Amino acid sequence: MQAVSPVQRRAQPGRAFRACCLPLYVALGVTLAGCASTPPERSWLSLPWEVSPATPLASPPATATASASTPVAAAIAPRGTPQLRLLRVQIPEYLQSNRVRYRDSAATLAEWPGVRWAERVEIGLTRHLAAQLNGLLGAGAVCEDACNATPSAGNLQVSFVVLDHDRPQGRLHAQASWALTPTPGSTSTPRQGQVRWTEPVQEDNPAGQAGAMARVNAAIARELAQQLRL
Repeated sequence: MQAVSPVQRRAQPGRAFRACCLPLYVALGVTLAGCASTPPERSWLSLPWEVSPATPLASPPATATASASTPVAAAIAPRGTPQLRLLRVQIPEYLQSNRVRYRDSAATLAEWPGVRWAERVEIGLTRHLAAQLNGLLGAGAVCEDACNATPSAGNLQVSFVVLDHDRPQGRLHAQASWALTPTPGSTSTPRQGQVRWTEPVQEDNPAGQAGAMARVNAAIARELAQQLRL
């Protein structure tokens, strides 16, 4: 039998303790590592679609014919056939992000924490604006960027120069330019204009900002429908 010294006998309990607790340490380390790698919870924001457009405009007379003075799309296609192709809406570069940004001073921007746009802002604005225009003009009158429009359809480009939620003031400021390009060979001339709008942000949160943006988009759609006389 091998003799065991007193020193070895005293060391044995320590080794047993370490052997017992080592799996616990490993499990605890794995748990903490898992917690550290868990992504933070996020909410996904989109423009509300329940914004009601204005009363649809009256359809142009059936006898209308295209001429140099006739609005571009006044006599192109019957209702339900795309008369205009809405190109992707342009927005300022500082808004081209999935982060929901607002202006907290004249010179600085901030972001709502834990919130992201469900789709790129310019894509959401394009889809929403097309829906608003179709609500005014009749379903199918306007199609989005990539669509099967008739060869006689013109192109409509809307570009937001300003689209700022001024959070201290609780208002959304928008300035957009629009340009209508007729199809090649058309007797109509290109048209363009600008729209300015200020909309109250009813709730001081991301949903309130999205709601104000949707109402601005609807207001611009009403203005475009009147100006372009589709």
